[in-house]
This record gives sequence, C-alpha cells and structure tokens, in this order.
Amino acid sequence: MSAAAFCTVTASTKRNADLGSGRTGAPATNLASLLVTPLWPVGRETVNVLSLNSPREFKECYHVPTGATLPDVAEGDVLVHGGAEYRIAYAGEWTDGDIPTLHIVCQQVKGT
Repeated sequence: MSAAAFCTVTASTKRNADLGSGRTGAPATNLASLLVTPLWPVGRETVNVLSLNSPREFKECYHVPTGATLPDVAEGDVLVHGGAEYRIAYAGEWTDGDIPTLHIVCQQVKGT
C-alpha cells in the first residue's frame, strides 16, 4: 500500500496577503485542494521535539505528494480541514525512507 493512500481528506490552505510596509491583508486561498491524512492529536514526543509550549490542543496531519516536490505550506497559514480552520504552527519535511512527506502541526482557530 502506498503512503499516499492514507491521505483521504481534501483540505485547503489560506495565507494572509502581503500589503507591504509590514501590513497584511485578510487570509485568501493559497492551495485549493491538498490531500492530507485525517487530523490526529499530537503526541507528547512531537510536542517536546518541536518545543510547542501552549495550553491549546495541537493536531497533526501529513501530505504525501505524488511527485518529489512538497506544496507551498508555511507556518502561519490556515489549514481548512473538515469545515474547521486551524492555524499552522509547524510545516516541515518528514522523510520516511525515500518518501518525502509534509508534516503539518496546527491549532484550531476559535471564534471570539
């Protein structure tokens, strides 16, 4: 079974537009369809390795590209997953053998 077979959820990302002079605009769609795994609670080991220090609950998912290039996902982007929005706290390459994978750690954006 291919690692990509675990990517069963279509998500999207939003990124704040750069308005210049240190100002940012409202989040707008950056990637429209990104196949990822379902979101899972982050384990204690990941919290320690990434030095995540927050009382909020973190979740993580993975994206396995069909080619060798990982998509443009950055810390601070918003992951829209299952109708909820999550602020991306970490986005980095995770390699298991020869398969490049994007590891995404995020927190849910709560309304005020």
